[in-house]
Amino acid sequence: YAQTWLFVLGGGPGGGTVATVDRFDTVAGVWAAVAPMQSARRCFGAVYLDGCIYAVGGRAGDQEQSSVERYDPATNAWTFVAAMNEARAGHAVCVLKGRIYAVGGFGVGGLLSSVERYDPSTDSWTLVAPMQTARADYAVCVLDGCIFVSCGTIARRQFVASMEKYDPLTDSWSAVAPMQHARAAHGMAVLDGHIYVAGGEAMNED
Repeated sequence: YAQTWLFVLGGGPGGGTVATVDRFDTVAGVWAAVAPMQSARRCFGAVYLDGCIYAVGGRAGDQEQSSVERYDPATNAWTFVAAMNEARAGHAVCVLKGRIYAVGGFGVGGLLSSVERYDPSTDSWTLVAPMQTARADYAVCVLDGCIFVSCGTIARRQFVASMEKYDPLTDSWSAVAPMQHARAAHGMAVLDGHIYVAGGEAMNED
């Protein structure tokens, strides 16, 4: 049943931060409110793994969070799981080989290059090799057993076109071909073995 539902979690309407969660039934074509998160958050990451949704980090007010919670649609309930090693927001998360990766973002002291991996079987986060470039507001995807990170911001109003790839077999990051245009807050997806990047924010070149 979960494969016919879309979930919209939290966010910050009107400058605030909410914990509300709404579910769209793609078969019936209707929206319904479900159990809210235990912590209001925005600028966080969300992924689906093993029948559950995970909300990872983000901001509550202006404070970066390390907390992580899991939603079980079978019970319509959220529970906290192990917190990350570092608080982060403006990051991205992805699933690779049954584990959740939280990459970069804004931390309490500034931009982060750190990466950590969550193992649901042990309910624990482990720091893995950091990115070569600390960044936030980037995009992430998984292809051919590796994690790809594209573009993002490396300083206030400073965007980059660089991309890098993480190989879990060697626990290392390597640079790949940069994009033609620097951007941030964009989208990235995989289709038929290719990576597509769309939209985002770019510097005005006029």
